Amino acid sequence: IVKQLEVEMGQSMEMGTIHAGDFLRRFCSTLGMNNQAVKAAQEAVQRSEELDIRRSPISIAAAVIYMITQLSDDKKPLKDISLATGVAEGTIRNSYKDLYPYASRLIPNTYAKEEDLKNLCTP
Repeated sequence: IVKQLEVEMGQSMEMGTIHAGDFLRRFCSTLGMNNQAVKAAQEAVQRSEELDIRRSPISIAAAVIYMITQLSDDKKPLKDISLATGVAEGTIRNSYKDLYPYASRLIPNTYAKEEDLKNLCTP
């Protein structure tokens, strides 16, 4: 039946894959992040999909938000990010630890230069 419906409708009935970017705008909005930070976070999340980070998309989104806000003047405490995303602080820390070695590849140069990345807290 499913195969026949797919043929008739011309599309697959499979569920879509969830990506970290699907949640990012809502989380950033909840945290009151500015447009520049939101764009940087979106780009970082997109780049993170090229890496083999075995974390849930929501955990990656939360860790990227943490990373981006640490580079801004409007730093967000881990507790606030946890409340906005529903991800435990320890999970955000662990995801951040996984992403940290790739910070120079993830964070857009337009948002932070290589020397700015040294200001990121070491996991």
